[in-house]
Amino acid sequence: MNQASSIDIQRFSPLSFWKMHGCGNDFLVFEIEDPGITDGELSALALRLCNRNFGVGADGIIVSVPSDNENLMMRIFNADGSDGEMCVNGIRCFAKFYFDQGLLENDAYASGHIQIETTVGTVDVSVTFDPNDNLVDRAKVGLGRPDFEPKACGVNEALTGDLLSVPIDYQPMSKVDVQLVSMGNPHAINWLEDGTSVEDYPLSHVGPLVEASRMFQNRTNFEIAEIINEKRVRARVWERGVGETLACGSGACAVMASARSRGLVSDVVEVEMPGGTLVIDWRSNDEITLEGAVTKVFDGCMDLGNGLLV
Repeated sequence: MNQASSIDIQRFSPLSFWKMHGCGNDFLVFEIEDPGITDGELSALALRLCNRNFGVGADGIIVSVPSDNENLMMRIFNADGSDGEMCVNGIRCFAKFYFDQGLLENDAYASGHIQIETTVGTVDVSVTFDPNDNLVDRAKVGLGRPDFEPKACGVNEALTGDLLSVPIDYQPMSKVDVQLVSMGNPHAINWLEDGTSVEDYPLSHVGPLVEASRMFQNRTNFEIAEIINEKRVRARVWERGVGETLACGSGACAVMASARSRGLVSDVVEVEMPGGTLVIDWRSNDEITLEGAVTKVFDGCMDLGNGLLV
């Protein structure tokens, strides 16, 4: 049994939440005001809530927790209870959660800008508002510079560059060649150059093998991608701790950074994923940004004892 699954989380019941998504990458967003909440409790909440049969169902939970400074602080936990570290679509949902409820200072609404603190750093978020209802419809996140160093991706092997061959046991493949990119979390990108399309790639078989490869200290996210033209890329993602998702913001950024480093695309690229399209901009050496639609699906309240929505 996963240790987190045995932790009592009923003290947080009933739990109010928003179900949200960015291009189909879906989350349950809520606040926890208790400064003593533990990672074990957050992990247990993720396991309970994200289960698509016995919970609400989501790729992860985004939790607002107390911060030592004035910034908003969020934690992301994946559906399997693991710490997600960085989640760009989750950050965008988190920003909408606060803007739409009127929970921010007036200057945030005037500028459409806030800073959000994560466990791997503070990020800038800019939003735009739908003129029909004054609610957030799109959000842009600035992520700093991609890191191509193998150490940043938690690779166990001693490498001199950012290319890696991951051995797998899946016929007819014996290895998967990837480029390593960290966006605050590790990514391994495989460019399809043998005529295989993104749609036909056996991601459900290969994804878990690459994710769990012993070459990575703490697993990895895995992307497959193909160039459509210099302004458009198509990709699918196998997310660490989740499985295949309809979109992944940090994965889209990693794919664009990989393509840009190879001279394959321009400095503004649309990354097409099964759940929708994200716009990635890397015009300077310092900052890569992601922009896309963000949506509230519904809000609810769950009794953590019996699993019923109340």
